[in-house]
Amino acid sequence: METQVLHLSQVAMIDWADRAWPGAIKPEWFAGQSEGRLAKPLGITQFGVNLVTLAPGAYSALRHWHAAEDEFVHVLSGELVLIDDNGERVLTAGSSAGFPTEVANGHHLVNRSAGPATYLAVGSRRPGDEVVTYPDDDVGVVAK
Repeated sequence: METQVLHLSQVAMIDWADRAWPGAIKPEWFAGQSEGRLAKPLGITQFGVNLVTLAPGAYSALRHWHAAEDEFVHVLSGELVLIDDNGERVLTAGSSAGFPTEVANGHHLVNRSAGPATYLAVGSRRPGDEVVTYPDDDVGVVAK
């Protein structure tokens, strides 16, 4: 089998509004978020890799933590604020953060800068085993 190669110029960036679900909580937080899938087009099935851009004021997600999936983010450009149970930290280009499975540390990113910020989001895929907890919002625990 030939190794598949994907260039970023081939990645379709999809605005949050085009992939939002009906009844989404705080949709205004996600205006200005776009995402492109990198792993799926290459046939990768055990983990996901997404290229995410947040416009000024946009959030990555509701604050959450995973029961069965590891998460990793790496900032490629711009500046983001990581908000978790320990407070706030600024992440700049070259910064990485990891969120191990089963660690109850609700987290998300927000772009409070004047320009766009782009990062890679990597996560394991555990369909059927996954439960996501949203500590700040009346979403409850979500099984995936």
